[in-house]
Amino acid sequence: MAVLNTQIHIQTSAQFEVVNVTDHVMQAVSRSGVKSGLVSISTPHTTAGIKLNHFEPMLMQDMLRTIYRLVPQDISYNHDLFELRQNVAPNERSNGHAHLKAFLLGASESLPVESGKIMLGDRQSILFVECDGGRKRTVNITVVGE
Repeated sequence: MAVLNTQIHIQTSAQFEVVNVTDHVMQAVSRSGVKSGLVSISTPHTTAGIKLNHFEPMLMQDMLRTIYRLVPQDISYNHDLFELRQNVAPNERSNGHAHLKAFLLGASESLPVESGKIMLGDRQSILFVECDGGRKRTVNITVVGE
């Protein structure tokens, strides 16, 4: 059984940003030599997510509006009450909203690999969703199979 663990690094520039990482994941699958198996894509960040969807600019705007309606930035979140919390990191951001957005999005996706290709739908892309940018971010890619 072959296993490839790799990472890609992203520099986001906006507070909410969607980055298409499909090509990076496809390259990792190709490098792995796996013909049949699984690829797992995850992020270790609690204010970012990994999702599958159509990467189309107007849809990304709709996504932004919908997520901000579900989790508005301009209300008070207990996470942001630094004077009451313990273990607050120096220079920590008021980002309770970003944690909640990422919680709803989820931090990983797993996809089948067949004939050395990721089994994606015609319009599906693998998306890294930034909820608290701009920051340096990491995406973990694990390919397992034969």
